[in-house]
Amino acid sequence: SRYFSFGSYLASWNSQAVRSTFIEYFKDRGHVFVPSSSVIPQKGDGTYFTNAGMNQFKPLILGELDPRSKFQNLVRAANSQKCIRVGGKHNDLDDVGYDFTHHTFFEMLGNWSFGDYFKADACQMAYELLTKHYGIPADRLYFTYFAGDEQMNLQRDDECKNVWLSLGIPGCRVLPFGVKDNFWEMGLMGPCGPCTEIHFDQLGNRDASSEVNTGSPNVVEVWNLVFMQYNRQKDQSLQQLRTFHVDTGMGLERMTAILSGTADNYSTDLFLPLFEIIQRFSGCPKYESNTEMINTSYRILADHTRMFTVAMSDGLMPSYNNLGHKLRTVMYRCLHLCRNMFHLEPEVLLPPLISAVCQSLGSTYPELLDSEKRVVDVAKAVIEYHDRQKDQANKVFNKMLSRSSHGGQLSVETILALEKGTYGIPMSLELISELATAHGLTLDMGGYENLLQDRKVNTASDPVVASKDLASSLVTDLIYHQVPQTDDSFKYHYTSVGERQYDFTTMSKVASPSCIQGISSNGEVIFKLEEGDQGEVILDRTCFYAESGGQEGDTGKLVSETGEFDVLDVQCCRGYVVHYGHVTKGCMKIGQNVDLTISQANREGCMRNHTATHLVNSVLAEMIPSTQQQGSSVSPYKLTLDFHVLTSVDTTLINKIERDLRHTIKRELPVTRNVMPLNLALNLPKLKMLQNEEYPSEVSVITIGSQDEEVISRELCGGTHVINTFDLEDFCLTGLTTRSQNVKRLTGVTGYEAQQAHSQGSLVQSMCSLLQNLIDRTDVPDTDLEKIKVNLQKTVRLVDSRIERHHNSLTCNSENKARLRHLIEENTKAKNLLQALDDTIDDLIQASIDKEDIMKQLVRFIHKAKQLELIPKAVRDNAHVCLENLEYKVAEAANKRAIGLLQEMLQKEVDSSAATAPLILQVDHVDISPRQMVKAVSQKAWSKAVVLVHKSSSIVNVVVSLPLSVVKQQTEGELDKILESLQCFGTTRGKLSLEKNGVAVYTVSIQQTETDSLSVIHRLHDQGLFGR
Repeated sequence: SRYFSFGSYLASWNSQAVRSTFIEYFKDRGHVFVPSSSVIPQKGDGTYFTNAGMNQFKPLILGELDPRSKFQNLVRAANSQKCIRVGGKHNDLDDVGYDFTHHTFFEMLGNWSFGDYFKADACQMAYELLTKHYGIPADRLYFTYFAGDEQMNLQRDDECKNVWLSLGIPGCRVLPFGVKDNFWEMGLMGPCGPCTEIHFDQLGNRDASSEVNTGSPNVVEVWNLVFMQYNRQKDQSLQQLRTFHVDTGMGLERMTAILSGTADNYSTDLFLPLFEIIQRFSGCPKYESNTEMINTSYRILADHTRMFTVAMSDGLMPSYNNLGHKLRTVMYRCLHLCRNMFHLEPEVLLPPLISAVCQSLGSTYPELLDSEKRVVDVAKAVIEYHDRQKDQANKVFNKMLSRSSHGGQLSVETILALEKGTYGIPMSLELISELATAHGLTLDMGGYENLLQDRKVNTASDPVVASKDLASSLVTDLIYHQVPQTDDSFKYHYTSVGERQYDFTTMSKVASPSCIQGISSNGEVIFKLEEGDQGEVILDRTCFYAESGGQEGDTGKLVSETGEFDVLDVQCCRGYVVHYGHVTKGCMKIGQNVDLTISQANREGCMRNHTATHLVNSVLAEMIPSTQQQGSSVSPYKLTLDFHVLTSVDTTLINKIERDLRHTIKRELPVTRNVMPLNLALNLPKLKMLQNEEYPSEVSVITIGSQDEEVISRELCGGTHVINTFDLEDFCLTGLTTRSQNVKRLTGVTGYEAQQAHSQGSLVQSMCSLLQNLIDRTDVPDTDLEKIKVNLQKTVRLVDSRIERHHNSLTCNSENKARLRHLIEENTKAKNLLQALDDTIDDLIQASIDKEDIMKQLVRFIHKAKQLELIPKAVRDNAHVCLENLEYKVAEAANKRAIGLLQEMLQKEVDSSAATAPLILQVDHVDISPRQMVKAVSQKAWSKAVVLVHKSSSIVNVVVSLPLSVVKQQTEGELDKILESLQCFGTTRGKLSLEKNGVAVYTVSIQQTETDSLSVIHRLHDQGLFGR
């Protein structure tokens, strides 16, 4: 049996009681409750899920904590951390379901001491909680400690052993173990130390010491207490830490099982409600705690649903990269289990399971309740996407089978080709395996895994040169000398003065004068920078915005009594704002006061584009609930937003996004910035935040919309924004590209750039309309053309004035040169196109050029116009469709004209030549292809040999039409004669192109640069191949 009992304590224990008892116990003993961090690691923390409670405390333990962090004064902490172990060193995916203890998602109960209590108090509290509060009999518990290690020159941890003995634990249940079991390390370098583990005997009434740490299912570890007292150096030596820390971890699922009297983690309130749903919907036998396949499937489906629900509630989306790939793998497993084991469509079974998970964990992790609908929407989108991909993959797989021999097993090369999409679409390894099984094939997984391992080794052995932060030595020097960090709060001190104008002078005045705290150049700390020197300057306070949240840093100028420093970039490093640039006049010295001036145009551009980014994100989430922001970039000229999406994004959606944003701009909604504690901000309705970001204890909340109206957007954001949506002026969505599988990048512009984009979009649309008219009608009325010409000339004058204005600004103003040059270049391209189009209209009015030539010119203009950066994405797409449709018609018209012209010429020559003499014509002057030549000579049954010779580039094409009465069915023999007679010219190839209307038509190509049409004609005449 997997059930046992150890007293009367079992009646009231459920997971909520186990969790709350732990948290309350430590809160009563001076610990601060710290909410769980996201299961998605923060940027820079690697590519694996959060798999331990200490992850969010790493900066504190390593001494790298940002002074603004919410953990700044933390000395005791306790929490329940959401953890996922899929991939990496701790990967439980393949064990889940096949035993009763492994999980992909689990909760880790933990308590921490940061330089406060140590071994004695940690052990005493753990023992008291287990025996007095959870009621576990002491004689069921075994305690391990570090036995020492000669190679590391570490003594046995007698301190820990004596603590357990002092608590009344018999010596036979306090056991020493080596490095493998009782020495914990964060990584190859960094804090580490001995640990003590507490094990529970499931059977009781015996001496189970021999089963501890043997993998016995009857004696299981329940709590690990790590004592961080050493620091592993680069040379692998150990140095004692100045401050000791305690890090403990207890699995909620295992402790709940123990207190429920079962050795099966799945036979608790965390999983049984999910099993009841599966059983009710499927009609399968009720779950039992054994290893039969149906019960293993119960465990896998319930576990995996918990995992993907929690991961997606933290903002992760299924994809083909990193964590998203692991999430997708888990979700696909669920799909297959629903269909293959429980005989249900996943869209029927998964939604109630997701809801049950949210209800089970929602009181502890409110984000689950908030995101339940979105998780269900994403799950449905994943099912639809999977089925669509599988249909396509089936066709691709069959294509692969028809092209290659496999011998019952797919080779490594074939697997890789399918993964890369060589046969049509990229396929996951899981899908390849599924399709292979359906076709009775196996995969060479041994060779595949060896290849992956070789790649890892090669990647690991590649020399990686870390890019050195030029200011790191300067920042380290300031920290060493305890120089206060930069106060950059002044960056928000700007005001609107109406008419979309902002006043930044107050901001600069309040921040000035600022004192130079440090200077560096080429990675070295120095006293001053001379004229022409490049370097880094750190001030005691600044109004410059340092790059963060995707928004570029400010540019501008620092002016001291002895010099001027152009600021080209601004970054924040450990609380110090670093101004990167060069001295343009005089010199800059440490200790000098400086006046600060930011580039107003750059800042205003970033403000507009950052606010627009929030609006785009909000509109996307409303239109496609399953979408998820992946990142953004904000510059003075444009914005980009990367988002994950499982559905198609078409022109209709693009138009709606743009239309909604332009409408919001006209509504003149207020944009407010409120600073508040993080815990209060998290309770605000409709709040958006990035789950893998570390937020300080005090945050800025950007809200678009007033209290009286519906809030359009609300995000945690430290960026700078406009004060009203009216100040965006305009918005244009200029691009939508695919970044990777299921990840799109949207590009947009605001302000002047948006107005120019819409203006240039109108130009492209007018070109498309004119081309359509020319094709649909024989003639376009002159009045229509005159109207177009007037509009064109008006637009040219407008563009000319823009170019002149930008040139004047470039001459008068040293700041913002890059943007001005960019605008001049874009406007010049537009002007050239406009003038060329104007000339074409003139030609059309005067009928000085053939209509078909004008159509060809228009096609070329539209191609060039599509390359303009500033045109609406929807217009670009429409132009593409227009060209696809119209280029064919233009080519078709030209094709008919060329063939008609040639037939006319042929008929004229035939009529004027002898009845039986062969007709051999040079047609170099006609713009015609070999296929058109074949059509021209095959339209009529000529009674004699007709030969056309045409040279194009380095190839001479010969088309021969012979009456079938002459050939007498010896068509191949005639071809051989023709090729033999022309082989003197070099590489000659030919074929019988068709037999039609009583003639056989042959095409021959001579690939020889020196050969001309006349030489070929003379040769044919001399040979007398077709008579004389």
